Amino acid sequence: MTVMEKFSKTIPLMNPWIDQWKNEGKKILGYFCSYIPEEIIYAAGILPVRVRARDCTDTPMGDAYMTPTACSFTRCCLELANRNEYNFLDGIVSCNCCDQIRRLYDNIRYKAPFPFHYIMGVPGNVNETTLDWFRHELSKFKKIIEKSFNVTITDEKLRDAIRKYNKSRTHLKELYKLRMKDDPPITGTDILNVISAGVSIPRDQFNELLTELLRDIDNVEGSSDHRARLMVVGSLLDEPEYLKVIEDLGGLIVTDSLCLGTRYFWDLVDEESDPLDALAERYLSRVSCPRMSGGQHERSEFMLKMIKDFKVEGVIFQRMKFCALWWAEIFMLRNKLKEEGIPFLELEREYVLSGAGSMKTRVQTFMEILEQR
Repeated sequence: MTVMEKFSKTIPLMNPWIDQWKNEGKKILGYFCSYIPEEIIYAAGILPVRVRARDCTDTPMGDAYMTPTACSFTRCCLELANRNEYNFLDGIVSCNCCDQIRRLYDNIRYKAPFPFHYIMGVPGNVNETTLDWFRHELSKFKKIIEKSFNVTITDEKLRDAIRKYNKSRTHLKELYKLRMKDDPPITGTDILNVISAGVSIPRDQFNELLTELLRDIDNVEGSSDHRARLMVVGSLLDEPEYLKVIEDLGGLIVTDSLCLGTRYFWDLVDEESDPLDALAERYLSRVSCPRMSGGQHERSEFMLKMIKDFKVEGVIFQRMKFCALWWAEIFMLRNKLKEEGIPFLELEREYVLSGAGSMKTRVQTFMEILEQR
């Protein structure tokens, strides 16, 4: 089995690593947002798993309890929770990342409760006051984990978890740097498989797989059979097949601004500072998403730097239907691209891959426009 085949085994909700973790009697917590520090959970000897719902095909329960304008991701999550598809979890951790996730948390507690529930407050901007406040929130979260699961999270355990997660971030950056090549040895589809594994298997095993992957592809000659180098920007995307549709049409995805992409790993945690101070600083000040007010200029500059560093020829915005945060954000980002003369395509989608025919037509047209340039 190749290392990429191993990564692909983590795509379903349940995977061999989770099975083994549960068989050893260990706990698993599901979390909903990349603003929740996995290191605190992992330092407690608990596996943090990003809650996803790729096995969802219809949402009668989600439609009944969520509003008609709730995004399909939240409706799918509620649907699978009601069907007991998340029974391998010992609890869930959420935050006020957006109104729809907040309502999802309330509905799960009411309709499909878990043994443990926790919602973390995350400030909407970054300054000295909010950093202090967020540090206090992390301290509260640490204490409730210790009390609820009868564990002790020492500073040394936190520092060890931080080192392991920083190792992952460093390896992922090395992987992305290989995509700067004219003929990258790895596709955007494969990258999403890799990062999806990172949020669903133990960190030690993930780092081992990353090390193996970097060794295997370091001197591999990549394919030059592509029509344009692309960047994908937008809301939650955990469906590799969505990117495969784009790449099958000749668009090579070389970088991104996604919460299962660069926004997940781009910034390191300071390993020398007080652990909770360092986690608060990193998670609040990292490459932000539109839930953070006052950070739009930095997000635009990050996008433009990625475009320059990775020699991007076109940008694809993908926005989940009814995602108000990304509707406003994309409006501003596309104005920036117009100023810079960079072509872009905006795709609205549901969480479950659908409308592939229409999507192919629009992407094909976009590829032709890029080729004419």
